[in-house]
Amino acid sequence: MYLNKRTHFLSTAIMLSAFFRLLVNMIEGLARIIINRSFNYAPDMLDSVLWKIHTVCSLLKTAAVIMIFFLTRKEIMRVRDLIGDDDWEEMGKLQKEEFGSGLSTLSADAIEQLILIWGVILGGAECVYFISTMIFRKFTTQLMMMAVGGAQYDSFVPLYNMSHGFKYLQMMTAIVLGIAMTGIFLRDRLLNISSGVLMLVFLLAFSVLQMRFITLPGRQIGIVWTSVVFHLTETVGLFALSVYISKHYAGL
Repeated sequence: MYLNKRTHFLSTAIMLSAFFRLLVNMIEGLARIIINRSFNYAPDMLDSVLWKIHTVCSLLKTAAVIMIFFLTRKEIMRVRDLIGDDDWEEMGKLQKEEFGSGLSTLSADAIEQLILIWGVILGGAECVYFISTMIFRKFTTQLMMMAVGGAQYDSFVPLYNMSHGFKYLQMMTAIVLGIAMTGIFLRDRLLNISSGVLMLVFLLAFSVLQMRFITLPGRQIGIVWTSVVFHLTETVGLFALSVYISKHYAGL
């Protein structure tokens, strides 16, 4: 069975997810600018107020993303339920004969599978990411306790930068796999190549690039490049993926 080519289930769900992720990142970024931290030399995640804001935003983001994919899959199932299970295959053949190019690129079953894959990645893996962030915060706290005095703090910065990539590694890997699996479903070489390039850029930021600092009035901001790559991927990257899929593939 095939769906109407004008209805975009997967791309809409991914775009809405990217929007919520961008909104949360903007709220957290604004909070970091407005709130005066207790210790300017410590990472933002160690500030109790900023951590509470991050926790609330993460939970709301995860709930919103799970709801988006749940409702999207429910809508596909509603359309499918209009036809009996035994008639799906015959309906697909009839649709091809009657409508031809007026159908979605993939069948309803394949679109539903992609919805489930991205739901697990952007919803389920987000839960794992939140737990790993909590563990990483405890790890960073222990590192800060060891950073007593100038020499020790100078050693803390490269350790923090190097370990920061582990915080994003599993979520970045999940998104890259999602892009690759979408490319496999669609037989799209560009998506498969893009997934490999994204992972390569992240690994280079993880293993090669060092932390950079920007000094502002009364505050010094450290730029961790793995964080930059990940947040661009989960927002701008997902927006771009959504637009690409909707423009090049009917019904997705």
